[in-house]
Amino acid sequence: MDGLISGQARAMRLLPWSSPEGKPCYLSSADGTGCVSRLADEIESAQFRMSVELLDHAADMLADRKATSP
Repeated sequence: MDGLISGQARAMRLLPWSSPEGKPCYLSSADGTGCVSRLADEIESAQFRMSVELLDHAADMLADRKATSP
């Protein structure tokens, strides 16, 4: 079937984790509502929140005139 379900192409989703060998992991899902998809959604949400916090912290550091380059 080569990635086809009922004549429709199956989407490949890059997951937010790697294999034990360090290779990318992909999920082939027809509708994206399974337990692995939900877990990936939760991890991606946490990563997004952490990145926003980090960018906010960096902006605060850059705005602080007392902060030095190191």
